[in-house]
Amino acid sequence: MQTIDRLYKDYKPLYPMERFCDTSSALFVDIETTGLKKETTSLYLIGCGYYTCEGLQTRLFFAECEDEERIILDSFADFVKGFTHLFHFNGLRFDIPYLQYKADQYGITGLFDHTQQIDVYKLCKPLRYLLFPDSMKQKSIESFLGINRDDKYNGGELIDVYKRFVLTKNLDDLNLLITHNREDVTGMHLIMPILYYLDLKDAILSYDGYSVNSYNDYEGNKLEEVIFEYTLDHDLPCSFSARTESMFIKVNVDNRKLLIRLPIYDFDMKIYFEDYRNYCYLPEEDKAILRTIAMALPKDRYKKATKETCYQKVSGKFVKQPGNLFTPVLKTDLKDKKKYFRFPEDFQKEKAEQFGRDLLNVFFTMKRR
Repeated sequence: MQTIDRLYKDYKPLYPMERFCDTSSALFVDIETTGLKKETTSLYLIGCGYYTCEGLQTRLFFAECEDEERIILDSFADFVKGFTHLFHFNGLRFDIPYLQYKADQYGITGLFDHTQQIDVYKLCKPLRYLLFPDSMKQKSIESFLGINRDDKYNGGELIDVYKRFVLTKNLDDLNLLITHNREDVTGMHLIMPILYYLDLKDAILSYDGYSVNSYNDYEGNKLEEVIFEYTLDHDLPCSFSARTESMFIKVNVDNRKLLIRLPIYDFDMKIYFEDYRNYCYLPEEDKAILRTIAMALPKDRYKKATKETCYQKVSGKFVKQPGNLFTPVLKTDLKDKKKYFRFPEDFQKEKAEQFGRDLLNVFFTMKRR
């Protein structure tokens, strides 16, 4: 077995670790194995990283052959006792169950009894549709934050490299294995600022105003969109843009500006009245009126309104909203889950900041595109 130490001098926390624990109690952990199935594969490398007064210290427990699996587990079990919070990336799904299974096999008890698990991947999941619609692997987050690696491999590609090292003890192969694991560990330290984007969910937005933009689509149809502009209350690491089917947002970290672009719709909408029993429907005019007013009309002009017919039509320009912030709430039909408001008639500036937060939170609540 080899214990391989390296100090990254002056590496200080890039995110307030005190949100989780005392900085000295935090340990980054990443493992390397000869496969995903814990029952038939072996553990050959446990990488750790922790903060000291000098910087980020990494310690790697490396098994030079599969027979040393228990030795590195014993060493790790003793080492981890000095920490209360373990940070890992998707570790609740793989690293931690794998380590626990191996510990149970060797009779190593209480491996994680005194620790709290912090899965950075799980913490980042609400950012999936805001920042990582295609992939939310650790390397994807590193790329977003502008972090470069020397390592060009993934864990699966290094299995054969390890097996070759066991036979040949080639130092170049050893370097590949160590570099990959060490950069996974230091990478977790480097990607911690991604958690700042979670603060957008409850961000304080200062409303700066809106503008209307006219443009032609690819078929030559003239369309309009409204661009709402806000100023964020805190800094973020990197600028970004994101979109849904009907919304585009852009954040510029240089000036803390948030732009939200929404299409303006120009077709008839309906206002539905909830107390439909107090209304009558006029088929010829395709609208509902209060029953007390309808009683003055000939009986063949009206009939009892239902939930589906208790509405009045509204013409104009409309913007979609995620909730019921701006009233009256309009729909294309009763079953339509999309909600709209008249723009700019029903847009209230005192509610603009809440509107911006509601739109941002669409990304945090999305289940799928």
